[in-house]
Amino acid sequence: MPKVLIADDNEEMLKTLEQIFSFYQYEVISALDGQQAIEVAEKNSPDLIILDGMMPVLDGFETCKILKNRGKTKDIPIVFLTANYIEVKDRIAGFELGADDYILKPFNSKELVARCQAILRRHDMMKHLRVQNETLVHQNKAIQDEIHSLIERSKITDDTTFLDQVTGLYNFTFLKKRLKEEFLRAQRYHTDLTLVVIGFRNLEKINEHFGSQIGNYVIMKMANTLLNKTRASDVLARSENDRFYIILPQTDQQGGYFEAERIRVTLCGIDYIDDELLNTIKYPKRKISEFKILGINLGVVTYPVENEDIKDEMELLGRAEESLKKSRTIGENITVAYGKES
Repeated sequence: MPKVLIADDNEEMLKTLEQIFSFYQYEVISALDGQQAIEVAEKNSPDLIILDGMMPVLDGFETCKILKNRGKTKDIPIVFLTANYIEVKDRIAGFELGADDYILKPFNSKELVARCQAILRRHDMMKHLRVQNETLVHQNKAIQDEIHSLIERSKITDDTTFLDQVTGLYNFTFLKKRLKEEFLRAQRYHTDLTLVVIGFRNLEKINEHFGSQIGNYVIMKMANTLLNKTRASDVLARSENDRFYIILPQTDQQGGYFEAERIRVTLCGIDYIDDELLNTIKYPKRKISEFKILGINLGVVTYPVENEDIKDEMELLGRAEESLKKSRTIGENITVAYGKES
């Protein structure tokens, strides 16, 4: 039975949330302010924490920051559930602090529980992947073993034609196939469809100085992060030119840009070549700084595109690539949405 900590200073709302999660077979513990939430979390180690934005003593943002900076609670997934902080800048601030989701009140109880369940599933997957990835830093040979393991776990059928051989994600061939299906569906039912393309720099330098196995480790670490930060309905793929693609069905322009920004913030905060890994390859540390951070760029496009007649999925893909290219001309760690002022 998963354990959820709910922190809200409104006792009536707190009681309602306790009833909802108890109905779905959660063990519920509660807190009436941010400081109490921190103390209860450290004592009870919940599987998930739900924070109201505005609370006495410590608000949700301060509480989230403290929880994410303490060893015992830093890995517990956090969901903001608030009626006070509703602007996009507030949501981005929540994700920058490490929150896994940001939901506004009033809410649909089934949707709330479903999103929490999805977060817990991804969290369990990442704990499993993290344990496996920790073994990779001890010897380079283990990297190839992990790649093989990821591919085996990613098999849906005996046919691996559509799998990327490094990460076990879908490859670019499958991406185009699924994008066509989702594009036709969006056309037919007049729904939104967003495509995100992610590019990064310095990988060639990493391969040149450390070897392709370390380069593959970096790619796999990024793939694992993206798996944790994408929704169950999204389609995640990698191309041979080291780009990642995410199809977000039924996601409008604002929602697509918001998801892309959330992913960018997460990717930019990762130390892809950590000290423990460097110790295994015995590379002079004074030359490491230029490789420790990858330059992340994202391009986003949403169908339908205003004032443009997009005829097929390849045109949509082209617009996403244009946005990525524009992002790179601006600088590193930038997200550009097609058709919006940057």
